[in-house]
Amino acid sequence: MSRRAIALFLGASLAASVFAGPASATTDTTPPSAPTVLTVFEYQFLELAFSYSLSTDDVTPKAAITYELYLDGVFESDIVPFIRPQFPNSSNAFAYAHAPGPVTLTMRAVDAAGNKSVLSNAITVTATE
Repeated sequence: MSRRAIALFLGASLAASVFAGPASATTDTTPPSAPTVLTVFEYQFLELAFSYSLSTDDVTPKAAITYELYLDGVFESDIVPFIRPQFPNSSNAFAYAHAPGPVTLTMRAVDAAGNKSVLSNAITVTATE
C-alpha cells in the first residue's frame, strides 16, 4: 500500500503522526508545579489517608498528571488522581505504612512527557497497628 493510500485510509492527521512520530511529547521540558500535601492522618491499622492539591502544567491537562508517592523518602507507588467536580483542585488517596511509628509523606507530580516536579512539602504522621 502506498503512502498516499495509507493517508487516504487513515486520514491526513493520523497518517502524519504515523510517518513523523509523536509531535509534542518530546518537546515539553517544563515540569509541572509541585503538589501540596494538605492533610495526612492515620486511618486504621497502618493505613494513611491523605489529601493533596493537584498540580498544573503548561502542556499536560490536570487530569492527565500522575503523582509519585514517597514514604520516608522512598518511592511507594504511582497515584492517578480522582478529580471530583465539586473539588477540582484537590484529591484524596490512601497509603500503607510499613511499620508502626512516625512516617513522612511527600509527593511529586509527573506530566505526560515524564517531567517531574520538585518534591512537595513533607508531613509526618504516626502510624499505629
